[in-house]
Amino acid sequence: MSAHKPTSSKSFRKTVHERSRLVLEDMLRNPSLSLTKAAHKRRVDRRSVLRHFPTRFQKSSSGRIVARAVTRRRKTLFIPWFEPGEVMPIATKSKAERLLIGRWMAALNAARNGDFSKIDEFPKNKRIAGVLLPTKRAEVQQILVSLAEQESPFEGLYRTIVRRS
Repeated sequence: MSAHKPTSSKSFRKTVHERSRLVLEDMLRNPSLSLTKAAHKRRVDRRSVLRHFPTRFQKSSSGRIVARAVTRRRKTLFIPWFEPGEVMPIATKSKAERLLIGRWMAALNAARNGDFSKIDEFPKNKRIAGVLLPTKRAEVQQILVSLAEQESPFEGLYRTIVRRS
């Protein structure tokens, strides 16, 4: 007599949420596929798909429900760098990264007025899109000197490029 180990239904069957996500992916890959056919193929009720991903579907002008792709926006921000007139482009992926760069710029502006306390409090070794934000006093001082030698004023965070990825 062999020992029978009970298996849970979850171990070999995908959850409704996972199957709903697969329906969405199928419809994005093949725009001519209807919600009903895609849901039937993945053995999930079309209402469950809409309940799990309400913002990822919309009605077309013909009344048909179609999958909507979410395009992520990246914003490229430019920060001043070590040489006069040189800027470093940083492709940010999220609001949190943009806020962190804003905090760094505020700390840089405070250091320009002689207050290095914000730069000292700024988290060390922070990388955004592979760029290490300078936080050492010597590095910040070098950036401030390059800003002073620059002919035109730095446009800072207002110099952004928005591109879809």
